[in-house]
Amino acid sequence: MTFEDIKVKYTDRKAAFPKHLAKPIEADLNNLINKYNCKFPKSFIDFQLKYCSIVPIGDFSFEGFGWANNELGPNLNLEEILKNYADLGFPNSLTPFRYDNGDFWCFDNQSSESEFPVVIFDHNSNDIESNQNYHWNNFIDWIDKTMENEY
Repeated sequence: MTFEDIKVKYTDRKAAFPKHLAKPIEADLNNLINKYNCKFPKSFIDFQLKYCSIVPIGDFSFEGFGWANNELGPNLNLEEILKNYADLGFPNSLTPFRYDNGDFWCFDNQSSESEFPVVIFDHNSNDIESNQNYHWNNFIDWIDKTMENEY
């Protein structure tokens, strides 16, 4: 599946990124990658920089999602998510991109693939969520499955 497939499949949904906000910026994303020594898959980078204003994301998924623009407030800012995750001393093998109620949605960088699986780091167990319903093959799969679950 591609971002174009997502766009076609969910034509009734608005684009993920609100038009009235300053869009994610490549320089800010690169600074975050360097500052926090993190890895994002190509699909996430493309979504941030190319597709966020045309491809939808589920309402639930949007809440707590981090955008690469340091002008955005803390509830929308990717740096806040990365900083909070790092401050808690959670595993370096995961790169968070969404935060909700103490849990972090992360890319599992242990994979040798260029597209990393998405998992939830559960703050209660202090480990990756074991329920396979909370594991996705990659970022595009996560977008698709979370929107399917909202219907």
